[in-house]
Amino acid sequence: MPTLEFKYKNNRAVSNTATLLAVLGNLPKYFGYIRQLEAVVHETKPDVIINFFEPIAAFYALTRRKRPPVVAIGHQFMFQHPGYVRTPHLWKQLFSMRIYTWLLGARATKLALSLYEATDLPEKRIIVGPPILRKQLFSLITNPNGDFTLVYLLNHGYAEQIIAWSAKNPQTKLHCFYDKPGAPSELRYSPALTFHKLDGEKFLKMMAECRNVVCTAGFESVSEAAWLGKPLFLVPVENHVEQQVNAIDAQQFGIGIAEKSFNLDRLKELPERLPVEKFRAWLDSAPKKLFQAIEQALSKARS
Repeated sequence: MPTLEFKYKNNRAVSNTATLLAVLGNLPKYFGYIRQLEAVVHETKPDVIINFFEPIAAFYALTRRKRPPVVAIGHQFMFQHPGYVRTPHLWKQLFSMRIYTWLLGARATKLALSLYEATDLPEKRIIVGPPILRKQLFSLITNPNGDFTLVYLLNHGYAEQIIAWSAKNPQTKLHCFYDKPGAPSELRYSPALTFHKLDGEKFLKMMAECRNVVCTAGFESVSEAAWLGKPLFLVPVENHVEQQVNAIDAQQFGIGIAEKSFNLDRLKELPERLPVEKFRAWLDSAPKKLFQAIEQALSKARS
């Protein structure tokens, strides 16, 4: 089922205007998707609905009085937690993000995903849990002596910055994954720089082999690198407040450094490896936290 998506300018920065216009233009479709979801729920009669921060499902839950209880899952719900990273300089950008997050968690039990432990907030129906990551990650064997830097670009408009830096620093081997339309699966741009078309499985395997990771501060990529013990160089997508906060949070958590551009000179500041024991122990609690959220949602529905 299609969802709401950001629109980008110059394949780099989020365009709020274009995103809003796209949402408004697709409103009739979205209402149709909500009716489709309602029909599926009516037919299957689930005990509980689990929503991974999906707006169509959230608006269904918000607008239907008689429906199963909902568990809404997303790291964005940490915006509602008083123990989360403070970013007063971003208050204007966060204002609309907090409203959006509130809407997606309204009338639901929230499982707020976090890099670290934090207190549950029963009065806000918030349970704090660890990242929920793809199972392929846990079978990987980490190479502690990687000889290259792995780069992930959410938008291929940043590729020019990578090319420019690599030309000045040919001693650093870079493998870069990007979303450029029509790009080959692999392009060796120079002896030091290779581009790869987006491939989740290939990227994950190379993350286990690399020295460190450069990425645009998406929560899952940050969490996967932390599990593997790979230090992070984070460059949030321009005008993407969620990623800006992710980068600050990760930096304060001590797993990387944040920058505004892909000037990778600061790679030398990263440690060789991150300690993983405490973070992996936190991730082990994911099933318990999920069941706790489901139980709370069912209990709330019965009361």
